[in-house]
Amino acid sequence: MISSNNKWLIHTLLVGLIPILLRLLASAAASTGKVEPLAAADFITLGLIVHVSILNEMEHLLIREPALKALLTGASIALITLYGTLYALTMLGERSPELINQRFVLLVSVTLCAGSATFGLGLFQFSKRRRS
Repeated sequence: MISSNNKWLIHTLLVGLIPILLRLLASAAASTGKVEPLAAADFITLGLIVHVSILNEMEHLLIREPALKALLTGASIALITLYGTLYALTMLGERSPELINQRFVLLVSVTLCAGSATFGLGLFQFSKRRRS
């Protein structure tokens, strides 16, 4: 039987990786330079999925300290807001490339996404769940 922590990994990370994997496939199949292999919007999507999943699962985790639960919830909400801002910058950069350094937005998105995935994995690997 698959543990609840592994279900989180499968349902959240693998579903969130779909846009990234499809873009890599399209880039490999397309003519050289026609499709960028990495895009900030794909990593932003994964980060948003991770944090929405964390907020959803917070109800099922046994966290005895209310202040810690509030801190984790607040951190996820703040990061969702940051991802939303990055997404807006990405859209603005596509409309007016001279306004936004898209490489920088991609770098920040990848870094934040890696941190969010690590945070989610750590949270669900080291916490206990309530029995439903």
